[in-house]
Amino acid sequence: MSNRTVSMAILILVLAGASYASEKIRIHWAYHDDADDIDDRCGETVPGERFSFLDMDSTVLGDDQPVVLYVLTDKDFAQEHEEQVLVRWWNGEQEHWIMGAWVKNIILGPGSVAGTFHGLPAQGVVTVDLWKVEIPAELTRPGENYYAIQLKGWSQDPCAIYLLRDMPEESAGRLNPLGQYCTEKPAYVGHDWSVTIQE
Repeated sequence: MSNRTVSMAILILVLAGASYASEKIRIHWAYHDDADDIDDRCGETVPGERFSFLDMDSTVLGDDQPVVLYVLTDKDFAQEHEEQVLVRWWNGEQEHWIMGAWVKNIILGPGSVAGTFHGLPAQGVVTVDLWKVEIPAELTRPGENYYAIQLKGWSQDPCAIYLLRDMPEESAGRLNPLGQYCTEKPAYVGHDWSVTIQE
């Protein structure tokens, strides 16, 4: 087999892997904070709820408290695969992966209890999933702590999508209808969200 044939086969495998996640994971309703350069995590409430996507008064927190955040996803976002929502937490010293827990379904639409979200859906109703991730205080460190969100479809060939704060120039991704940036590349360094931990 020639080098050119081997290179072409590798390219096909890479492209096949890249398209796999976008085909297997639905991101239409994925949301934590839109990529509009305004940090809405503490001020924007989860539809139909009284708590925000980052369940704190500000992005500064004492070192004795857990960090609690919420994520919306499409209902059954990984389709026939097992669904996992994880947070990649970097405390300045060490990386941790924290598993989220499914909380409940939320029905969005004009006239529903939760109403619409970012003006969507314009008509009809849609059911989304709400997930909660709690980062224990013992995993945080004083100073800036960073996190990115991973939506994962678990199977023999796992696939993942990352929700990031903004768009990395080197990453091929897209904004969904809610304005959330989603990418298959783990390009979270410098494009993730942060929380300040005070002693």
